[in-house]
Amino acid sequence: MAGYDIIGNIAIVKFPDRTGIKEKKKTARRMLKQNKNIKTVLEKKEKVSGRLRTYKTRFLAGIKTLETIHNESGCRFKLDIEKCYFSPRLAGERLDIARKIKKDDKVLVLFAGVGSFSIVIARNSRCKKIVSVELGRECCKYARENVKLNKLDNVKIIQGNVKKLNQGSATPILGKFDKIIMPRPQLRETFLKYVWKFCKKGTLVFYYDFGKDADLILRRVENEAKKARKKIKIIEFRKAGNIAPYKHRWRVDLKIL
Repeated sequence: MAGYDIIGNIAIVKFPDRTGIKEKKKTARRMLKQNKNIKTVLEKKEKVSGRLRTYKTRFLAGIKTLETIHNESGCRFKLDIEKCYFSPRLAGERLDIARKIKKDDKVLVLFAGVGSFSIVIARNSRCKKIVSVELGRECCKYARENVKLNKLDNVKIIQGNVKKLNQGSATPILGKFDKIIMPRPQLRETFLKYVWKFCKKGTLVFYYDFGKDADLILRRVENEAKKARKKIKIIEFRKAGNIAPYKHRWRVDLKIL
């Protein structure tokens, strides 16, 4: 078995190539027996793909369901694992950013999924307001449920395209933000040019990117700022996990000057 993730009480397993179905089901039954918190075992059949970062699974053992509730950092997240992207491996990232949020901050979270960053921030900081933007309809449905599930009153969920925010929207995003979080999908476009309008002097942007070359990531960010005539300062730059052999997720914390 190459590896697995546990989301709520569902284990999602990625098997080596050529593993037979009998061996997969045997492994699944063993996982259920060894870990009483796991109620369902699924095989991950394909890589995460598309703008909504979804993938398909195969049921192997346990209770046949795709829906679960995941507990993290004092928060609860309800989701369908085939309809909504959620990575338990980003738990440390979510909590780290939450600890950087100050009292009365206004926070914008883009590519927000089921509200994972937004809700962890709301529960672990004293921020004034969080606007949580997600393209996927199903993710937004679960995000609204999760706001209620966690009894929050300072998180606003908006279903929308980051490229088209405030263009004919019935729920425009007004003003500037103190912190902007961008856990963006693995796409070529940085989306930074759509974010500058929500920045002011002193705004901190937490930007995520992917690749092998650290210098290339930094140059990409600096070039985007230069094209927009924005002066920035890189506050922190570090790895935020591996997504494949020799390929990393990076986080760039940049400040608008």
